[in-house]
Amino acid sequence: ERHGPEHAAIVGGFSTFQARSAVAEVAKVLGMPDREIRRLTARLPHTDADCLAEAIRGNHLHLDFPIDEEPCRTVLATAAWLDGIPRYPKMHPCGIVLSRDPVRSLTPVFTSAKGWPTTHFDMEAVEAVGLIKLDILAQGGLAVLRDAAAMLAGRGITVELDRLEPWEDGNVWDMIAAGRCRGVHHIESPAMCGLARMSGVRDIDRLIAVVSVIRPGAANSSKKLDFCRRAQGLEPVHYAHPSLEPVLRSTFGLIAYEEHVLQICETFAGLSGGRGDLLRRALVKSDRARIAELEKEFRESARQLGRTGEETDAVWRLVAGFQGYAFCRAHSTAYGVEAYQGAWMKRYHPAEFMAAILTHGKGFYSLLAYSLECRLLGIGFRPPCVNAGRAGYLVERGDTGPCIRVPLNAVKSLTEGLLARYGKERRGGPFRSLADFVRRTGPLPEEMLHLIRAGAFDGFGDARPAQFWQARALGLWPPGEAWLFPAGAAVEGLPASLEPPDRLSRLQAEMELFGFTVSGWPLELYPGAAWDTYCPIGRLGEYPHRTVTVCGLIIQERIHRQSTGDLMKFITLCDWSGMIECEIFASAFKRWGLATVRWPVVEVEAVVSLFENGHGLTLNVRRIAQCRRHPGS
Repeated sequence: ERHGPEHAAIVGGFSTFQARSAVAEVAKVLGMPDREIRRLTARLPHTDADCLAEAIRGNHLHLDFPIDEEPCRTVLATAAWLDGIPRYPKMHPCGIVLSRDPVRSLTPVFTSAKGWPTTHFDMEAVEAVGLIKLDILAQGGLAVLRDAAAMLAGRGITVELDRLEPWEDGNVWDMIAAGRCRGVHHIESPAMCGLARMSGVRDIDRLIAVVSVIRPGAANSSKKLDFCRRAQGLEPVHYAHPSLEPVLRSTFGLIAYEEHVLQICETFAGLSGGRGDLLRRALVKSDRARIAELEKEFRESARQLGRTGEETDAVWRLVAGFQGYAFCRAHSTAYGVEAYQGAWMKRYHPAEFMAAILTHGKGFYSLLAYSLECRLLGIGFRPPCVNAGRAGYLVERGDTGPCIRVPLNAVKSLTEGLLARYGKERRGGPFRSLADFVRRTGPLPEEMLHLIRAGAFDGFGDARPAQFWQARALGLWPPGEAWLFPAGAAVEGLPASLEPPDRLSRLQAEMELFGFTVSGWPLELYPGAAWDTYCPIGRLGEYPHRTVTVCGLIIQERIHRQSTGDLMKFITLCDWSGMIECEIFASAFKRWGLATVRWPVVEVEAVVSLFENGHGLTLNVRRIAQCRRHPGS
């Protein structure tokens, strides 16, 4: 608004075909069913399309997929030809450029799908032509805190997060140090929760440091482990040179922030900040030629200050080991303070916090995982209701404690038009009946069926089968289906009592419509599983370094490459007592990896691996199989 579209634009560029997108597009052209396409691409590694064949040969998740048969063989071969070809123009997630001259005189500009002027040049090209580039990040975590505070204000509770300084609440630090931060932006991933436990985070400076230490630049070459050990006094703090102690004291002798590179160049070698920044950029981009060029300059400048060759070698190893993306301290500080605020909100107002998390859905985990976190915190759910709705998830309280009301817009496949009409009509007054809702909002037949299955009309008192026939009597039939009676005719001859769907059917419908279950735990979808014959996840801490057998629903998974280049996998399991992270290293993944995609609930035999400080654990998987079932199930 200040500079106008003539002098400001979003940084753009072009998205190019990678492995998954190339395979999906070629498969569509060759007529593969959508279900098979999703099944294939969901297991593909994130890699270049021209490396696809080699990647698949080493990925044991494809052992049951006919990759050597048609049409899969042609799909994979053709996809390699699309590698790197532009797919569509895109917007940078947070980059904006400003220009004194009209932007169009320096770069081609197109109008994005969201209506913003966007450059054809990518982020590096816009800098090269002299445009000022700003990174302005939209933070989902801040929106969560804002909405949670607004819900509390509705109950007369005022929350002033800016007054939490000096960030010394022991209960909050206990939760962070225990890794119980699922949902807290910036520190909720399994890696971050593990790092918080391993380093015993109990003060804001250490939290700020770990937010950056987890990034690739600071974390490579086992530096995470070094940081954790030094932070707790398990190994002495070592400085590559005494002059670096003032620079690296807060991070225990390790480089954690990008400006550390500049400070070391100035303090140890006497280089200017500008030359140090060039080295920082080269390290972030892993530009080996530029790094080698600047190394000579670094060594010569250090020699002129009287540094010995051995001292320079030690310091250069420290600097050169910092390769890859990392944060500056200001960036990490902003994230660290926000993380503390989120942890405080979760500790003292968990229902409002989790409702805001579900509303925005921008975190590390799926809605299923967040719904399980709610249940582990003692927070239940209520289905959508056409007369109790708003745009987001809302906390309601009753005799059994807090519950989260699922909003109408969480129901799968509702059109924007229906939601807009619903919002307008809802402001005009409550709906008196199902027929009143149909008359005022005009839903499609498919939308009406989804709303009935979701329970949105249960508040009117009729069972769901009766609601279904009421909708049919109003003429809401899918295209191609016929109605024997005129629209609006009374439905006669139906049984006096229509049986509602049983609990399992409701849970299955909720899983389909919301991505998680509302009426109960998602574990109830597997009634035959012999949960009671396994070690509960919540009791794993009682069996350190022992082999245990657990059973759990896989709620999160990600594939990773070990330092050897071999594939491994991380999975998150949940049972009735808690969640646990499991590590399936390459040798076990080759043998048992396919089981993690074949069965949603698995039996895992693993060794309980305690962290060195004893404040956390993971499971080192040895075997995976289908879970045991009770006889007759």
